[in-house]
Amino acid sequence: MRVVVLGGAGGMGRTAVRVAAELGFVREVVVADRHLAGAEQVAARHRGKARPAHVDVRDMAALAAVLDGATVVMNASGPFFELGVPVLEAVIAAGAHYLDICDDWEPTLQMLALDAKARARGVTAIVGMGASPGLTNLLAVAAARTIERPLEILTGWSIDGVEDAGGQARAPSDEPSAAVVHWMQQLSGKIRVHNGGASVLVKPLQRREIDFPGHGRLAVWSVGHPEAVTLPRVFGGLQACTNVMAGSDERTFAGLRVLQTLVDRKILSLKEAAREIEKPDGKASAKPAGAAEVPSLFGWVRGETAGRPVIAAAWLRGLPAGGMSGATGVPLGLALHRFAAERPPAGVVTPEEAIDPAWFFDLFAPFCGFGSGADLVARGELPLGVGA
Repeated sequence: MRVVVLGGAGGMGRTAVRVAAELGFVREVVVADRHLAGAEQVAARHRGKARPAHVDVRDMAALAAVLDGATVVMNASGPFFELGVPVLEAVIAAGAHYLDICDDWEPTLQMLALDAKARARGVTAIVGMGASPGLTNLLAVAAARTIERPLEILTGWSIDGVEDAGGQARAPSDEPSAAVVHWMQQLSGKIRVHNGGASVLVKPLQRREIDFPGHGRLAVWSVGHPEAVTLPRVFGGLQACTNVMAGSDERTFAGLRVLQTLVDRKILSLKEAAREIEKPDGKASAKPAGAAEVPSLFGWVRGETAGRPVIAAAWLRGLPAGGMSGATGVPLGLALHRFAAERPPAGVVTPEEAIDPAWFFDLFAPFCGFGSGADLVARGELPLGVGA
């Protein structure tokens, strides 16, 4: 297997390179990035298995050249609301299989619309295989499988420690990380969620409280993400599906609401708002003393079993080292296993459609310090409306 990692010198990409280079069925890893020096540094850590390549994914001719001969392309270059669709189109044209960490709902829908083109080329593309989306989708499936009739799904992640979202330290003069620009983009304007059994547009950062097994009452805030538009494809009877954030300090969300207003009123651009988040005084606040522990990544499901309302949840007890770079890059790299034996049918699919949670969490567990997926994934259930 010859693997090309686009954005391979970035925080998420270099982690995916490391995972791919350690897989016995991978013959070569091409570390492709617009920063050649960074790509060379990453490739040098895996001599004999990896080599660097210079490419700006906006240059279609250069992109086609680096994709030539690839078995699987892992796309870790963002922001995906700008680059996701054209890169996938180029990969399909090259006849390679595809994985990415797309965390924007708009291009996710556009990429899913390329399904017929992918099938015609015999290409399998799995979009959104990172932390969220990716791990959250699989946690939602794991929780939903314990309920006879799932009615609502929330996928979520903790905002605590979000200052590591870029995955690496940067000088103050640098551009804001693509991850933070994406985050601000999904906190402004309107986002697409599933409500009342239909797809609708709503304003993000809406607050609610939920009963969470093992954690009591948990406050969550809505944010735009692909899970809300992809999980209803698998669970056809859903009445509601939203991606949410949780955190131990509500002052953080108050600050995000201020930035949301400034962006919506066009006082700040997305990049300017992202820079505010990345300032030392703009990061997530420290966890208040006595605050309840917030699950890092989770799937929460409300539904019915034997005619009785019930809540089920699945969440991770740990994550790989490296903050968001590890939590996102490791799943991306491990998803190569899905192409090593019997790959999914051709087409554009999402993690919940192509990957079995139990199988994947067994692969992922050792990277988090656990022996098996059963040890890594915590589960809980309680009657609806009864606190933990």
